[in-house]
Amino acid sequence: MPRTTIIAPTGGWNARDSIDLMPETDAIVLDNYYPGDSDVHVRNGYASHATGLTDNIETMMTYGGPTPEMFGAAGSNIFNVTSLGAVGAAEVTGLTNAQWQYTNFGTVGGHFIWLCNGADAPYHYNGTTWAQPTLTGVTPADIVSVMAHKRRLFFLFNNSTVFGYLPVVQVAGAVSTFDIGSELEKGGEITAMGSWTRDGGAGEDDYAVFISSNGECLVYSGLDPSSDWSLIGKFKIGRPIGRRPLLSVGAYLFVITDAGFVNLSDVLPTGGSAPSLAISSKIGNAVREATKLYKNLFGWQAILYTQGGYGMFNIPVSGVGDFHQYVVNLNTGAWCRFKNQNGFSWVTHEGKLYFGGAGTVYLADSGFSDNGAAIEGFGKTAFQYFGARGVVKKFTMMRPVMGSNGALSVSIGFDVDYADGTNVFTPSATASAGSEWDVAEWDVAEWAASQTTVQSWRTIQGIGYNAAVRIKTSTTAQNVIWYANDMIWESGTGLN
Repeated sequence: MPRTTIIAPTGGWNARDSIDLMPETDAIVLDNYYPGDSDVHVRNGYASHATGLTDNIETMMTYGGPTPEMFGAAGSNIFNVTSLGAVGAAEVTGLTNAQWQYTNFGTVGGHFIWLCNGADAPYHYNGTTWAQPTLTGVTPADIVSVMAHKRRLFFLFNNSTVFGYLPVVQVAGAVSTFDIGSELEKGGEITAMGSWTRDGGAGEDDYAVFISSNGECLVYSGLDPSSDWSLIGKFKIGRPIGRRPLLSVGAYLFVITDAGFVNLSDVLPTGGSAPSLAISSKIGNAVREATKLYKNLFGWQAILYTQGGYGMFNIPVSGVGDFHQYVVNLNTGAWCRFKNQNGFSWVTHEGKLYFGGAGTVYLADSGFSDNGAAIEGFGKTAFQYFGARGVVKKFTMMRPVMGSNGALSVSIGFDVDYADGTNVFTPSATASAGSEWDVAEWDVAEWAASQTTVQSWRTIQGIGYNAAVRIKTSTTAQNVIWYANDMIWESGTGLN
């Protein structure tokens, strides 16, 4: 009998290709399982960090001054959430909303975090004092977004094609304005701005990028908009989603659009098609479906988590605080989906990853449970023909090859010929008989001793041209690594 090993889907989640032509290294579903370089493992959990905030924490901010601090905006207040435990009194009160955009900015007067929300007058914080900067020439409460570029602060305004800017190395004063509306062939307003560098560092060759609500992208060079500002490029991409669609990573500038997660560093030099150049092309169908259904919900955000080795895109999936994260391995480009981490806003602070939930700030990528609740991992491999595409096969035995630092209960599904939900059972150390998917209680059929690899053969029954394996785990106190699945099958001679 032929014996074949199906490696765990290190190629990651594939929501683009036909299931008949999907690479064997990919997965049809990969939830809470992260595709590493050589294996697939359940993501780490999260733990409560700061408690006692009121309302949903819609903005997480990190102050990068000499003494780094972290803040969370919830309801009408801003709290210091640097320390573990219950928060103290609010740092700022009486605010209209908690949806702030911010940047860190250094001057001769110190280091500031500068923030705005398009409803209240902006604030800044210098490590000691919160204050509202004096701004002339504009209505301060209309400032909805801020960017630091070439030693200046730049601003976007509510429902406007105008951007504003301050003199160099200033956090207050007279705001000059620049209208780019005549360059927007599709109309709309400016909803996002970013700084794009061609060499990965700050310098004279950095460009200012402005993106309209209709997906037009304008690129400007120069030091001073009042004198040497020059339009050097105009491109069309998808419509940006939300007020926080941009992520800068070295020489790369990513934007969340309804055409996918686009790398502007690819689009701008070539004028290429945004969908074809989207880094999310492998999960393109899932991204487009999410933007179609949820684009008007708050919470879209892109964030880089270098300590974990991945980039993450936060996706609201309901109006009541449910979120998914689409996660990409920065080394391999493989994708997966994280679920049950319901963060309205995310931030990295001192290298660690945090998110703001409903009244609580959580430390992510921590421990083996979701603040005490089980982490539910689920993966389904691509359908595979085992080197004989036109041959019917009778599948007889299968064993998952998995590692854990504790006793592990696993539910396994086995499907043939593109089916979903057939031949499902829960294996144990002593018996192959089991129950239907999601019927058996978790942690009843335990197998594998501590620090060992799970390798238990199970009898299966299935006849078809191809097969896919499903793995599901529910754990609270251990890591779980999925290495491979071994299969035994017979060629169905005379059955073709």
